[in-house]
Amino acid sequence: MNEIYELIKKNNNILVLTHESPDGDAIGSAMAVYHMLKDINKTVDIVIPEMPETFLFMDDIDKISTQSDKEYDLTIVVDCATKERIGQINNEYSRCKQSIVIDHHMSNHEYGTINHVEGDVASCCQVLFYLFKEWNIKLTREIGEALTVGMLTDTSGFRNNDTDKFTFLMAAELADIGIDIHKIYYLVLSKKSMAQYLLMKMTLDRLELLEDGKIAFSYISEEDMANVGAKMGDHEGLVDLGRNVGGVEVSIFMRESADCYRISLRSNGKINVNTIAQKFGGGGHKMAAGIKTTGNFKKTKESIINAIKEELSK
Repeated sequence: MNEIYELIKKNNNILVLTHESPDGDAIGSAMAVYHMLKDINKTVDIVIPEMPETFLFMDDIDKISTQSDKEYDLTIVVDCATKERIGQINNEYSRCKQSIVIDHHMSNHEYGTINHVEGDVASCCQVLFYLFKEWNIKLTREIGEALTVGMLTDTSGFRNNDTDKFTFLMAAELADIGIDIHKIYYLVLSKKSMAQYLLMKMTLDRLELLEDGKIAFSYISEEDMANVGAKMGDHEGLVDLGRNVGGVEVSIFMRESADCYRISLRSNGKINVNTIAQKFGGGGHKMAAGIKTTGNFKKTKESIINAIKEELSK
């Protein structure tokens, strides 16, 4: 932990990056690091090519750039398991002399100059919260709100089973500094647009229950997204519709994007979906993992279902 902070202190020109198709934990982690670096008087750029509208309420979100052509002394990459998944248009990572990777994915490839990976922690924002405490970083409102966004979204509002006492202790300290957790919960988890409700309806209409109701499968296409006027991020949480059905062990949700399929896997505890995702070049956590593939829809669906069946039979 101290080695990371010493490297930060030695460098001034710093870039913050996270993974492609960023979720709340990615954006919250990146913004928390951005505010922390600004508070210790570093020159900071933050590059995230895509930004879901859900998170536009956050302080200084307008400071995010979609790309950069600069060179940097150091980059800090948060919540990103592999170098290939970094969200970048202009290959920014390659123009940084050194890199720090801070993550909570057990599938992390440890591709940085220094890596701090806690694979059993509920969110990257939780990892950062305790790092900041170790470094005696003052928890400002801006840092606190950013950390709260990641904490809430990656625990699905404290519902995932990797939520532990340290998550609740973190929430208590954030509340103590005046963070309105209820308000942020509403903005990032409860509030829905009409497009999101229409996607939910499609997902439920197409929901298949397989293997005596132990596997749930659904999907949406790129055309579906366009037809309802959906924006980036409007698909978040749809995989949980299947997981919430009684008796389901694993929920599969496939989303077609411009050049690939993005597949979300969620487990209710019996099956380690990270192991399944890794068979297809993906990864994540025991309870939540993802896959990106350019394969055929039908064959990919069958392959993943068969892999889950194999795990269920053990």
